[in-house]
Amino acid sequence: MTAFKDGLFQYGGMPVGGFFSPGTAYFVRPTTGSDGYSGKRPDRAFATLAAALDAATADKGDVVYFIAESNTAASTTDFQSAALDWNKDGVHLIGINAGNAIGQRSRIAPLASVATIEDLFTVSADGCYIANLLVYHGDVTVSTATSPRAVVVSGQRNHIVNCQFSRGGDSAGADSLDTAGARSLHVSGAENLFENCYIGLDTLIRATQTTEASLATGARNIFRKTMFATYTSNTSMTLVDVAADVDRFASFEDCTFYAAANITDAAAPLGVFNAVANNGLVLLNNPFVVGCADIAAADNNYIKVLGNLGYAVAAGNLVGLAQSVDA
Repeated sequence: MTAFKDGLFQYGGMPVGGFFSPGTAYFVRPTTGSDGYSGKRPDRAFATLAAALDAATADKGDVVYFIAESNTAASTTDFQSAALDWNKDGVHLIGINAGNAIGQRSRIAPLASVATIEDLFTVSADGCYIANLLVYHGDVTVSTATSPRAVVVSGQRNHIVNCQFSRGGDSAGADSLDTAGARSLHVSGAENLFENCYIGLDTLIRATQTTEASLATGARNIFRKTMFATYTSNTSMTLVDVAADVDRFASFEDCTFYAAANITDAAAPLGVFNAVANNGLVLLNNPFVVGCADIAAADNNYIKVLGNLGYAVAAGNLVGLAQSVDA
């Protein structure tokens, strides 16, 4: 066992999601770290995730610990000057913070002066455990991105836990990131598991954006105990867009779908889902829907609802369903 002075230790590997990984541990501290350090000890941490990813080896069980050093965004953020692609299979990424589901202080965001980033954080690798992160694509002075997306998961069989993914606004006031193609999350990989995450944002209004999350091409992606949230004035918006080439199923278990209401310019989205999944189904197990006009933007046979459905309508009534129904 090797003990470090701040209490972190290794004993036959590093703890990753309840198990021990045999690889090398790398540490990132965006405020006090330096990319000139080895990154192998908390007191010799890298300053950036890019440096840690460059040092890590794929498929060896290496783990990057992203340490929050305070409770302020400015001092706990790895600011990106270009898109960051997590592209090494089996390299895990864990934020060291309080572990809350919203507003984690292990934070990834663009530099305010960088106007061109489309996809801020991409997980193109397979088999990664990623936990306790906030990815916020916002506070860009004047963005030139045409379809800015906070997170893109194109890899397979990743396990993403306790993360917030949000497309934000810009610091100049006029929201140049509010485009039709903007997304908080886009998934094109297969067999990924998202647990206890917060996807979207309910503090900055969406006037043009058409959906918070989109699924394309991948099969058997699962969302568990995840909240999809939005604040929109666009009545034709949906929270989740499921493309026709999504295969087999996309499953949402015990998820909350929330659209902010009773605040300035807030409108009810047309539906939770826009689904034309000709190759598969959208499975909803025990959903809770608040502030949306309907579950589906257009009734179809691609969305199946099972369990005790809590659906908050305009009058505040709840409708409980105990059988499988089409949306």
